[in-house]
Amino acid sequence: MGLAPSPVIPSGMRKVFALSKRNDITVHMIGHGHIDPTWLWRWTEGYEEVRATFRSALDRMNETPEFRFTASSTCFYAWVKACDPALFEEIRARVAEGRWELAGGWWIEPDCNIPCGESLVRQGLYAQRFFEREFGMRASVGFNPDSFGHAGTFPQLYSKLGIHYYVYMRPMPVHERHYPDGTTFYWVANDGSRVLTCNLQEEYNADANTAERIRTLAAHPQLNPGQRHVLGFFGVGNHGGGPTKRAIQQILDLRKDARGPRAEFSTLRGYFDAFLSHHEVAVIPEIRSDLQHHAQGCYTSHAEIKRLNRHTEHALMSAERWAAAAWLSFGHPYPQEALEHAWKDLLYNQFHDILAGTSIESSYEDSRDQIGGAKHAAHTIENESVQVIARHIDTTPEGNTIAVFNPLPWPVRQTVTAPPAVTRTLDAPIHIVESEGKVVPSQRVLDERVGSHRYAFTADVPAMGYRCYHARSGTKTVKTPGHLKGGRDFLENDWWRIEFDPYDGHLCRLHDRQNDIELLEKGNVLAAVVDPSDTWGHGYAEYRSEAGRFGHARLKLIEHGPVRAAMRVQSSFRNSQADQLVTIYRASDTIDCVFRINWQERYTMLKLAYETHVVNGTAIYDTAYGCQERNTAGTEEPGQMWFDLTGTVEGTPYGLAVLNDCKYGFDVLNGTMRVTLLRSPAYAHHDPSRYDASQPFHIMDQGWHTIRIRLAPHAGAWTAASIARKAWELNEPAVVHLESAHAGSLPGCQSFLEAGPDNIAVSVLKKSEDGDSLVVRGYETAGAGTEAVLRLPLAGIEANCTFAPHEIKTLRIDRQTGMIDEVNLLEEPGEERP
Repeated sequence: MGLAPSPVIPSGMRKVFALSKRNDITVHMIGHGHIDPTWLWRWTEGYEEVRATFRSALDRMNETPEFRFTASSTCFYAWVKACDPALFEEIRARVAEGRWELAGGWWIEPDCNIPCGESLVRQGLYAQRFFEREFGMRASVGFNPDSFGHAGTFPQLYSKLGIHYYVYMRPMPVHERHYPDGTTFYWVANDGSRVLTCNLQEEYNADANTAERIRTLAAHPQLNPGQRHVLGFFGVGNHGGGPTKRAIQQILDLRKDARGPRAEFSTLRGYFDAFLSHHEVAVIPEIRSDLQHHAQGCYTSHAEIKRLNRHTEHALMSAERWAAAAWLSFGHPYPQEALEHAWKDLLYNQFHDILAGTSIESSYEDSRDQIGGAKHAAHTIENESVQVIARHIDTTPEGNTIAVFNPLPWPVRQTVTAPPAVTRTLDAPIHIVESEGKVVPSQRVLDERVGSHRYAFTADVPAMGYRCYHARSGTKTVKTPGHLKGGRDFLENDWWRIEFDPYDGHLCRLHDRQNDIELLEKGNVLAAVVDPSDTWGHGYAEYRSEAGRFGHARLKLIEHGPVRAAMRVQSSFRNSQADQLVTIYRASDTIDCVFRINWQERYTMLKLAYETHVVNGTAIYDTAYGCQERNTAGTEEPGQMWFDLTGTVEGTPYGLAVLNDCKYGFDVLNGTMRVTLLRSPAYAHHDPSRYDASQPFHIMDQGWHTIRIRLAPHAGAWTAASIARKAWELNEPAVVHLESAHAGSLPGCQSFLEAGPDNIAVSVLKKSEDGDSLVVRGYETAGAGTEAVLRLPLAGIEANCTFAPHEIKTLRIDRQTGMIDEVNLLEEPGEERP
């Protein structure tokens, strides 16, 4: 995809100033009141804080005709509309006058590393639609001043939401990031999209000495060469009520002083328009990476909120797909309102101080309820949709029907387990057959209930569809091709030989049998790391000093049959215990590792390490609808579902991808890849406050945690190994559904949506926000331009489309005519321009 067109600048204004005198500079002062709706207080208190701040801003407008105010977070406006309609109407009038600026264009100011790509799309989709509906306009400036780093896909996301400008504060110049050519620049994404971006200086909370702040900004060392228009903020946030009478008066007084810089009551968009009027677009600097780092401990703090976030994101996307399939195929009502409500509850809890794990403990009781409600709504919608589809399947073949549903728009091979009820009315032992009648290998395995069993088998399921299997009485001999062994301290199949250290329990060998590669020195190492930093991790870029490792291991081969083999490893460190299960399969190359950890440490971090033999490696990290190369110097880095290290092993191109279902902090150093599993500071502990162990401050992440890791070694480049799709498969596994016997119009195997090739990940199938069209969204995962094919078999729709490298693409399909149009993230034709 090409660069987004730049705003058109009148030719008479395209002028570059080499240097500026202080009294030639105009400081655009933005009236603002930064509000953390949840942080050191609960959301109910934040709700009132919003009302009070907005009331105060309107009062200042009544007193001072020149004063303007900027506020983001569409959620705040929805709150005010719901509880104080008169106040909302006053805001509406000031917006119409041009004195109240609608900024941000997102539901809330979220963490900008942890939410998945679709969450960020919904932040903008629901926010911009609300602004359009209530105010007749949309935000044109993205605004996340307090978030702790920003994913490199933001310019593409913003451009496709009609937003072409961005303001943020962190990472700050000098000690967090170098801005060699100034702090107003074009931020360019991997696909070439760009937004004009400003890193605001001197923070966003200010009241006292406003005049002195303006003078400082006018001479700030981080300005661009020759910069004549400068961005500044004033106003007291978080219970402070926003801009004060005193600050406004100081600006009014300074405007009378001909010796100093000019000060204007302005807006974010006003600043960018003025900046562009004095700077040639061609000489504005560019940054072509993500914007990191700040508070690196936040990638891991509060494991529960991060796990809830990941699981609910995927539950909602899966529910939407199945709901769309039931609506498209059978006319079942699409639950649009319920889905939007659930998404908004999740989006609120992606607020940066919630999702980063830096709020007070009681606030997470609210988050648990809110996200839990969203997750339950998703599961309810998915179950209803699956039931609708299942009742149309012909399940009359002999035996008890096991319908395996694949929520992803590509075929999968996964080992699943049928519940104990699959044996109802059957005589033990049982066997399982495909819908065509062919016997498939199955294995009785432990259930979660004492004395009960489930039945494992490997299912081949079509793209976003289902395949029926049938449990029948009796034993059937079945040839099981492939190799699967397990012993006292090893597991082996056609792809791998894995050996375990009998004393500490870590992997002491991972041998690729297909390519004769020794990949690991050690793996699944659970290392406790010294972590004296506060909840944010302020002042720490890396965590290197180990306090010790889990050991005193007990190994037991607990499963070994025709389908899978599993090794249980129990180990301990101080008062903490780990119970891990490593599983390999006869019919697939998947390596699954499930960790159950009882964590009882304070101010200690838990890392999961893989000491590889990869040399000269490049580290690539999954981000929001994209990927990002990051350093291999050991610094704590943000990521999402996977990270990969590819280089060479004994001269052969080779790499390892580590996939996860709930983690966001990682590091790579000297061939060692580490996943940050847990941190244990006190809640909302901010330097320089001192933690006093004699006081009853609660510590984070105490107790049991479950973490799923999948290892994906690969010969050659990661881009050819379908890593992104494998990570989606871990996070959205196939679902087993038992269905009673009945006739139906659907066959035993059916796909509803398929998209390819392998470097295209389609994440969204939903009903359009307006009208009765279908919306499909996907992204290119490997940096390679691709001709893609999209099929909806039951609707008789097939289409080809082109994905540019790293492109996020949205298609709108008329379900009556089958006509397909490319749209932006607001589901409208084309991309809006400023």
